[in-house]
Amino acid sequence: MIARGARLEGLARRGRVSVVEADGRRWSAPVHAASEPADVADLVVVTTKSHHTPEVAEMAAAAVAPSGALLSLQNGVENVAHLDRAAGRRRTLAGLAFVGLWIPEPGVVAHGAEGAVKVGDPAGGATARARRLHALLAPSWDVTLSEDIVLDQWRKLLWNIGFNALCAVTGATAGEALAVPESRALVREAMREAVAIAAGHSIALTERDVDEMAAHNEQLRDYRPSTARDLDESKRVEREALCGFVVREGRRLGVDVPVNRVLDGLLALQEARGLAA
Repeated sequence: MIARGARLEGLARRGRVSVVEADGRRWSAPVHAASEPADVADLVVVTTKSHHTPEVAEMAAAAVAPSGALLSLQNGVENVAHLDRAAGRRRTLAGLAFVGLWIPEPGVVAHGAEGAVKVGDPAGGATARARRLHALLAPSWDVTLSEDIVLDQWRKLLWNIGFNALCAVTGATAGEALAVPESRALVREAMREAVAIAAGHSIALTERDVDEMAAHNEQLRDYRPSTARDLDESKRVEREALCGFVVREGRRLGVDVPVNRVLDGLLALQEARGLAA
């Protein structure tokens, strides 16, 4: 695992990643952590926040073998393009992790909810590249091979758009956001704006997708999304990949996105306050 700062120190000191499950059960796995790759690999998995992708792209591209691939396992829908610019066209495969987790301390992961991981080829279909990727990961991960990973990423984006910024600026959990009719309406309207942006990218999302992504999920009832946790720690947040992306694309496409514009503005304010502090 390539890391930096306190996370690198914690992983190197422990020599393991420890996982705490929702029921309190603990397990761990050995890991070698370093500040940069020591050799090339058949597969390099990029899991950084989206705003760190440009700064790690060259390192990731240099670490993958000529016949290997990169896998973007990140939020948002722009990271594959960023990584391909560094690694060469169509070297990057796409994935998404719909998993409720957080890092209470370096080297420790708290797993609170869900566990769906999908991977696939952005070109579409169960291509040979996609099948090789799935075969490599399947013995270790609970992972599904997607035949339309781009659509799946946009559907995951809907959930992020509905909950990340709203929960971050209000302090609410996902369940609390849905429990109040007025805030539930904001969740759905923010998602509908993302559906309109998706249409501008020829991605066919519908009201049915909004219904599914905005539905009550008992596992996520008490979950605070990653953006809220980043604000708690006065970190930079994934604005530009989520609500900021909708605002930016709305401006480019001529689509009005008032809910995301307000949420993005409030999130920018909270981020600036945290970084200043």
